[in-house]
Amino acid sequence: MGNNRPIKTKCWIKFLEFKNCKYISTEASHDKWKCPGCLRSIIHRQKDKEIPAFHINSNLITMGISKAEFLEWIKENC
Repeated sequence: MGNNRPIKTKCWIKFLEFKNCKYISTEASHDKWKCPGCLRSIIHRQKDKEIPAFHINSNLITMGISKAEFLEWIKENC
């Protein structure tokens, strides 16, 4: 899996749940999640089948997780 490919939405949600993030609400088709230790909410559009790589990257920065760690988790769990 390349570093700049979109990620399936259900796999991203599975990752958020693995990291103990909690769904908060949906506003204007964007789902808002709160993760432990994050100052900002994690935002994505669940109605899309895939989440663009740049959205994943910015959310990983917010979570303090490296792209390499995320891709390794994806490889093992999705």
